[in-house]
Amino acid sequence: MKEQMRIIVIFIFLSALIRAENYVDVTASHTPLHENYLYLEATNGELNLDSVLMEDTQKMFRPLNGRSAGFGLTKSDFWIKLSLENPQKYPIKRLLKFNYPLLDSVTFYRITSDGTYSRKISGDSVALTLHEKKDENIIFHLTMEAQTKETLYFHIRSMSSMDLELYLMSFEQYYASEMQKIAILGIFYGGAAIMILYNFFLFLSIRERSYFYYVVFQIANLLALLALSGVAFRYIWPDHPALNNTIIPFLIVLAHVLALMFTRTFLDTKALLPKQDKALQIILAFSLIILIFTTLLDYYHGLILSVIVLFIATSSMVTVGLIAYYRYNVRASKFYLIAWILLFIGTMLTGMKNIGLLPINFFTTWGTHIGVFFELLLLSFGLADRINVIRIQKERFQEEAAEKAKILTKVLRQSKEELAREVKERTEELFLANQELHKSVSIKEALLKEVHHRVKNNLQVIISMMWLQRRRTQNEAVHTLIDDSTARLQSMAVIHEMLYQNNDITLVNLEEYLRSLVDLCRRNTLSESVRIDASFQPLEINMDSAVTIGLICNEVLSNVFKHAYRGTDTGNKLFIRCEQRGNRVSLRIKDNGIGFEGFTQNKKCIGIMLVHSLADKLPDAQIVYKKYKGTYFRLEFLNESDISDR
Repeated sequence: MKEQMRIIVIFIFLSALIRAENYVDVTASHTPLHENYLYLEATNGELNLDSVLMEDTQKMFRPLNGRSAGFGLTKSDFWIKLSLENPQKYPIKRLLKFNYPLLDSVTFYRITSDGTYSRKISGDSVALTLHEKKDENIIFHLTMEAQTKETLYFHIRSMSSMDLELYLMSFEQYYASEMQKIAILGIFYGGAAIMILYNFFLFLSIRERSYFYYVVFQIANLLALLALSGVAFRYIWPDHPALNNTIIPFLIVLAHVLALMFTRTFLDTKALLPKQDKALQIILAFSLIILIFTTLLDYYHGLILSVIVLFIATSSMVTVGLIAYYRYNVRASKFYLIAWILLFIGTMLTGMKNIGLLPINFFTTWGTHIGVFFELLLLSFGLADRINVIRIQKERFQEEAAEKAKILTKVLRQSKEELAREVKERTEELFLANQELHKSVSIKEALLKEVHHRVKNNLQVIISMMWLQRRRTQNEAVHTLIDDSTARLQSMAVIHEMLYQNNDITLVNLEEYLRSLVDLCRRNTLSESVRIDASFQPLEINMDSAVTIGLICNEVLSNVFKHAYRGTDTGNKLFIRCEQRGNRVSLRIKDNGIGFEGFTQNKKCIGIMLVHSLADKLPDAQIVYKKYKGTYFRLEFLNESDISDR
């Protein structure tokens, strides 16, 4: 048992001795040093170089033993111990390059022969002007004298992924790899810029929202890629290293926010997939909240939140794309799905290379860039295909509309011809009917005029007979009754005379009629001494109303001429006004005689009773009479002929 323990102790000692003497020859032009260095994880982050050089701490260093140099997101500090030798008889200059440019701080310690040490610092939290080499990469110059050995130490701090791949390379090898990288990045970013500008001009041309979201989404995507590769730090904000720890999570979340907006418009989820569209809106709102938090939190927590958004948004967008393709057979979703799948594959290749699961080669190194480029290209093809589909649908709709328009035009032409024929036939029928009607109306008008003429003649016969009867008696009371009756008959005869003399046999010119009545009453009463001031508005009323008004006017004027001016021969005046206001006619008669109270005191008089009886026949009639400096009489009624005309 003791012999076995002795062997184990000797083996451990020899292993430590071999590990301590595992020097890397710097003669090689390109050597991956992470396969040979020793590392120490300092979880508390309180170690300095002096404590690292202590014997107890030295025993804690260990090799990777084939594991990946990527330690993922961690808050621990890392120390690297690297032993190099130059077996040549001349000095050799080399570069030490960390492959991950987003390490916050890398301090390079070189211990001299007198026990002192020199220190150089680099990283994306250090201004580019303080870097030994003005490069986005973390690079340190190393010159080893002839036939010497050295042990180097690196202290690494980072809130981003702890990727500790370290390479030893010659200047020639470095510049060759940089030229290759610049060529690849030039092709990538140049092609991406052309695609973005092309689609931006398409947006300005056709004003399709999908193109706008595509452009801003790809700009944010490229900015995030520039920041992740360190190129943005080198060319855009070299003097602001603090941006590296805030803008990367922000740009990652922003790119996926814009990708969600692009997805909703590109796949038209609001119309095709309303349920999935609501889910995308919820994820979009959540992502916007996270976007704000990325500006407030440190890089470590902001990056974790951005990875959560990346996973949720990407999985939801791919799911929606699958549903759109398989359920609704949306052609554009095919490009959409392939684009996201290629981006996912490219990102996974680079990520698996970073954690050591895949070897370093062209595809694992540039996988993310290749995925982004194909995503940009395929989504652009998808947009073009979508526009082509819309154009084809539009052309088909236009053809269908044109065909329907032809059919409609034919139907309209036939309908127009049929309508024209029917209108012609109907017009001829109406013309014949109108001629018959006109002939019938002419006959009726002639008959009515003849009737009015005969009525007027008959009234004249009756008046003549009544005058003959008057001559046969000397009784004044009989004379008065006969005179009143003949005056009334004459007022009616005037209307019939006017009707058979006019073209219109239904309406009476009230102005002309009233003037005739006034003259007739003056002649009948022999009242030549009365000066008459008459003013009549030109208007027309129907025959029935005209007869009634004539009888009323005859009664009032007869009373005025007979009784108003007794005992006076001079200064006698009579005012008569007839006008229409609105649809009501107003007839006013006023004298300056002795006044007549018969309208108010003797309503049993035949004339007064006749006035009231006749007024009741007029539509909505009102009578006002009073004694004031003579007699005042006013009759108002509704002109029904005016209403019917309107």
